Amino acid sequence: MTASDLVLRRATDDDWPDIIAADARAFMFAEPLDDAAQADLRDKLRNDDVVVVYDESGSHAPVLAGVAMFYRMALTVPGGTRVDLPGLSWVSVAATHRRRGILRMMLCELFDQWEQENSAFSILTASEATIYERFGYGPATSAQRVRVDLRRARLRTPAPIHSPVRYADADLIESVVPTLHDRWAASHPGAILRSPVWWNMIFADRKVRRDGRSTLHYLLHPDGYASYRIAREDGRPLVEVSEFFPITDTAHTDLWQVLLNLDLVTRVEASIPTDDPLPLKLTDLRAPTVTAIDDTMWLRVLDVPAALSARTYPGDLDVVLEVSDEFRSRGGRFSLIVRDGAATVAATDADPTVRMDISVLSSIYLGGFGAGQFAAAGRLWAADPQTLDALDRAFRTDRTPFCGTFF
Repeated sequence: MTASDLVLRRATDDDWPDIIAADARAFMFAEPLDDAAQADLRDKLRNDDVVVVYDESGSHAPVLAGVAMFYRMALTVPGGTRVDLPGLSWVSVAATHRRRGILRMMLCELFDQWEQENSAFSILTASEATIYERFGYGPATSAQRVRVDLRRARLRTPAPIHSPVRYADADLIESVVPTLHDRWAASHPGAILRSPVWWNMIFADRKVRRDGRSTLHYLLHPDGYASYRIAREDGRPLVEVSEFFPITDTAHTDLWQVLLNLDLVTRVEASIPTDDPLPLKLTDLRAPTVTAIDDTMWLRVLDVPAALSARTYPGDLDVVLEVSDEFRSRGGRFSLIVRDGAATVAATDADPTVRMDISVLSSIYLGGFGAGQFAAAGRLWAADPQTLDALDRAFRTDRTPFCGTFF
């Protein structure tokens, strides 16, 4: 097989059986998506946003060697601005076609499109942590998985007896939950906004998403909501929280009050922000055990000036920022001046006072990682401690960014 035997193009309707089968193999599904789940997926995508690579060598029928696609999404950046951006997903190369440049071929094609569309960012959720840094992506949001022992978990200040939290039927869920999520996302950096077709998939709650667990149960609060499933381990029930989006501290307490008082279960598992106050609200802060901390979303700055100008900053800053970008040459040297929360960015020939790779800029952009952390790791250089401190403070956010949506 030669490079000319690998044909890259945009997907057609006829490619989808191959795509679904390849996805099931690549991500170790027990079986491919059923027809209903495939219809949900197709509603969120356009064929023109799906790249396929076929191996046309030999006399056999063309074989799908690689696939990559993206959703058209929106993200909240620090300060509350919502930016449209591509969410890279479903990236796979057949195990029979590794190390032939197929992944790079597909990503170059998609990056060309995103740059032509003037996208300032791209995001993804990574199945492996070692793949995407070479393409300029950096981990930008994290979540901690906690296991809460209900035998020990009691709120220090219990919610009122007459709690506003209620279970809801399907009609109420569909009319209220998207609005609650949108309110939550407006004030949380890193939050992904959800389109109506995205909600259609969530509310359909297909069997393939349950993986042997119960259908979703929704708890509604005037200022937030939670959803959970019932699972079983060694024959005993446990609760797995699917989504937990409180808009206020009161809603956070009220929703946890219900979850901590569910009958017949001794454990609740949830994925929550790394700065979530739950342990401090309990009489026993060891009742929740952190079982893992996961990188939940990776971000890639595509346009440095546009990205830096899109967010707000809590501290003033005056640096010459040098950004390296080996993959796309989209870096450069920029004057970055922040006053009263707003950034002014311009290309410059002045000597740099800060240097970093574009993957590092992508990681610190939402505030999930600090400039000081990367400096300590030898991945960011600043001219002096004062410059590093100012940079660290300027990119800080009042809460840890949280994505909240897997894609």
